[in-house]
Amino acid sequence: MTRRRLLLAVATLLVVVGLVLWWPRGEEHPPGPFPLRLDAVGGELLLLDASAVTRRGPGRVWALRLERGAEFVPYHFASAGLSAPQPIEQWATHLDAPVVFNAGQFDEKLNHLGWLKGEGVWLSELHRKQWLALLVSGPLDGPPWSGIIDLEQSNPRIVDRYRHAVQSMMLFDERGRVRVRESDLSACRTLIAEDGDGRLVILVSEGAMTLGDVARWLPGAGLDLVRAMNLDGGIEAQLAVRTPELSLAIYGQYGTGTTVFDGGGQIRYPLPAVIAVRRPGSAR
Repeated sequence: MTRRRLLLAVATLLVVVGLVLWWPRGEEHPPGPFPLRLDAVGGELLLLDASAVTRRGPGRVWALRLERGAEFVPYHFASAGLSAPQPIEQWATHLDAPVVFNAGQFDEKLNHLGWLKGEGVWLSELHRKQWLALLVSGPLDGPPWSGIIDLEQSNPRIVDRYRHAVQSMMLFDERGRVRVRESDLSACRTLIAEDGDGRLVILVSEGAMTLGDVARWLPGAGLDLVRAMNLDGGIEAQLAVRTPELSLAIYGQYGTGTTVFDGGGQIRYPLPAVIAVRRPGSAR
């Protein structure tokens, strides 16, 4: 083998190894160039670099930006025909949904800690007054609409106007105020944000970051985000995308504090509740 061929073979091997190491855990197919259009769900997938605020693990953040009016439909295993909580890929198969992600925090009895309503049915009627972010979609009157409502500025009973609702913590608001407590606890994150055009963006981080750090970083991440809310983090931070363009599954591997779950293979933690994304009028 000539020197040129040897160098070419080594370079090719390095590229292949680099791609294998770069592709996220759980992904079945390479994602392709970004942004990647996902027509089945009406949106585009972006990959952001959050290395500056990532304390452990990869700095990649997956961002799925959806067209206005997409429906965010919550499900709980107890009312969805499942005998027990399931990892995100099993949820996606069961619901036959193109995009599914974790719904938020829950207690030891697997009840959602906050309002949770899907298809007009209350899955959790627990109203946490200190949680001031409300993800809503499917208005009872008017055209399709979805967005993040700040309950610091709106009457909480606005929830009655929508078929789907998820209550959680406000991360930052349109004035740029950080709305979470400062803490050194870092974990993988699932977030929902809204941009200046009213489009909602699902964000899932592969690495661990604090809520304060990500709240300060997101407004300057190039997505024109005006408000955002936090969902559950750690090993509960999960996202499944199944469209003709892409098959992708992200599982959080970094918990809060010093907990790291990347030493013994990928953790596929079962989730009691999830949110499925559907185009307007297609929710079941």
